[in-house]
Amino acid sequence: MKLSCSGFAWLALFFCVSLSGADKIDEAIDLKKESLFPVFVRMSDQVIGRAGEYEKLCRERSVKSRAQNRKEVLSLLRDKADKSWGNFEKTADALVKKGEIRNLRRFWIVNGFSCLAKPNAIRKLAKRTDVSYVYLDRFARPPKNPLPMSDKQMTAMKEVLATWKKKEPEPILSLRIPWNVREIGAEMAWKEENATGRGVTVAVIDSGILPTPSLIRALAKNPKEELNGKDDDGNGLIDDVFGYDFMSNTGYVLETSRTMSHGSCCAGIIAGRSSAKGWQTAIAPDSRLLLLKGGFDLRSMEYLLLNGADLVSMSYMIVGRDLGQIRGLFRNAFEHMSLGGVLAVGGAGNYGPKSRRAMPQGKQIGLPKDIPSVLAVAGVDQKRVPLPFSSQGPCFWEGVEFFSDYPQGKPLGKPDLTAFPTGYPVWNVTGSHRLRPDWKEVSKDQGASLVVGPAGNSFSGPHCAGVAALVFSANPAINSWEVSEILQKTAKDLGPKGRDHVYGAGLIDALAAVRAAKKKKD
Repeated sequence: MKLSCSGFAWLALFFCVSLSGADKIDEAIDLKKESLFPVFVRMSDQVIGRAGEYEKLCRERSVKSRAQNRKEVLSLLRDKADKSWGNFEKTADALVKKGEIRNLRRFWIVNGFSCLAKPNAIRKLAKRTDVSYVYLDRFARPPKNPLPMSDKQMTAMKEVLATWKKKEPEPILSLRIPWNVREIGAEMAWKEENATGRGVTVAVIDSGILPTPSLIRALAKNPKEELNGKDDDGNGLIDDVFGYDFMSNTGYVLETSRTMSHGSCCAGIIAGRSSAKGWQTAIAPDSRLLLLKGGFDLRSMEYLLLNGADLVSMSYMIVGRDLGQIRGLFRNAFEHMSLGGVLAVGGAGNYGPKSRRAMPQGKQIGLPKDIPSVLAVAGVDQKRVPLPFSSQGPCFWEGVEFFSDYPQGKPLGKPDLTAFPTGYPVWNVTGSHRLRPDWKEVSKDQGASLVVGPAGNSFSGPHCAGVAALVFSANPAINSWEVSEILQKTAKDLGPKGRDHVYGAGLIDALAAVRAAKKKKD
């Protein structure tokens, strides 16, 4: 074989570029600027390295129980991160001493670390064979030390704990069950299959909850933590008794808004206990809630996986913003989380074709609901008619490093499912309904109002999360990806025959899903 001079020159250029690491640096990082860039450094050794590996590992691990997979995957994730750090620690120390990087924070949900880095440090990092990519961290926040609660916050949380410790009242025999709970078959799943969500923990990443007994009694308590201003369980967090606020870095997880308690609405739909006047709002009334604030924060994902969450309900989403390569990092994290036993669920969004915030087709469902392993839930009214604000698919993964598997010619089918996002009672701030004439108060319960009227796909997501909790309680050994599959296979088809970009697989069917999960157990 003979090579021309130009051929040798091409090879030389190829190896030069490859070895320089330039192809491993996010093009959004302007290395010509001499400043500190927020970056995430993704190491090469990952449990899931690229598109297709998640699906392959799910097939391989379906022979094992969710408990086995959680234990093994969690161990794999942490071991890989520790091994990578052992090889990298001296380099990191040297870069810190030179002032080329700072604010370094390690992660294992994706093997890597975040930091502020100068251009020279970024180039050095990219040259390493154990580094696969350097992202511009578009969600970076200044690091905060764990904070003790204020006296006022501590008093409020101690009242919550006291209420939580009280014996739950006897069930009200004539509970008023909202129409949405009945029409998706949840009530029948309780009565005929004894699937109530018992033993299932649902993490809710939202705004926190109002201190009403209906929600407090549903909380999952950290057994190793007390309200004393200390880090009792040694996890680096103070007073994370019922969850944690990763935004403020505090254990205070109560709602702070005076106009709309988004978190209470969502939490009540999933697991709210019966109210003083007999309303039962929950889809999974015996499940437990783990409260998290943080949104796009890898720490919250690590926390819920470590603390035994079975699924996570998320009502946040990023649309209308170019996120670049960082999408791949979060897809990596969510696929690791799913493999470890946590199903992620959330509303498909309120950016449909007739919404006042309408987005173009293909851009209505954003991160993280555009991730294949995350269930995105659209909304219909009681007559099964799509609500005008409900986001429609499809979604695309094209030009994303490691995960460019759904291009324009072969898009990802989203949304995945449909639920009811409006017209039933939800917990809200007392008096806030007066701000909106179309809201109707039906009950009050210690600092909170039960109102009819709030609408949005933020609430269709919790409906699906509640049904998923019923499925997990019916078959505790079932894996997260198997629950996802069951929910979609048992859904009631809507619109044109088959799956589509308006309804996904169709309306969730709790009774059918629970029965399918039990058959799988047998």
